[in-house]
Amino acid sequence: MIRRLSVLLAGCALLAAPAAAREGFSLQLGLGGGFFELNSGALDSALTEIGRVGERRLLSSPLADGLAVRFALAYNIKGYASLELGMTGHGYNLDDSGALGGSGHVSLVAHLHPFQFVWPERDWDASVFLGGGWSILGGGQPGSQDDRGLDGGQLECGLTGRYFLTRWFSLGAEVRFSVPFWDRWHVDWEDGEEYDLPGSPTSFFTAVLLSIGFHFVPG
Repeated sequence: MIRRLSVLLAGCALLAAPAAAREGFSLQLGLGGGFFELNSGALDSALTEIGRVGERRLLSSPLADGLAVRFALAYNIKGYASLELGMTGHGYNLDDSGALGGSGHVSLVAHLHPFQFVWPERDWDASVFLGGGWSILGGGQPGSQDDRGLDGGQLECGLTGRYFLTRWFSLGAEVRFSVPFWDRWHVDWEDGEEYDLPGSPTSFFTAVLLSIGFHFVPG
């Protein structure tokens, strides 16, 4: 009886604990939209230099906005800062097998949580972040001669907001901006045919996401 009462009291204490950004690990899942901008003229110029004239349209013509999903792991440091490792995926023309494509963006970013300095007791959080990683863009079907793609490093930044329903669960929204630095042109995914680019064509990727977070707070 005493043991059951102790477990009940511990559970009540956990639920009554203030819901806020605290030190510990978290897992975050996001869903929303992805929006891509690619400078066709700059890509044409880069491909002309490496002898791949006329191939740009195979990538840029079907390129479109589409669904975006995200998976991330993060560690919060006393509510003031956090490190996040994650991947954002973006798919376009998902209902058209002839023009199917997508992009992936893997990054490690550092968050600053400015409100922790002036308002430590709250059930919401906001942060700004900056970091970098790797991006890939492309499409095509198995056996197709028209699949083309790009990959290279990327710089990522953005804003996030989160509301804690409990100390271990939250709802959030975020806007992520990625600036890829493409350095390879892929011609055949299966055979690994690729070419180094003389310069990166200008492009910009934006993801607008709603997310859920699971927080594992020690103690």
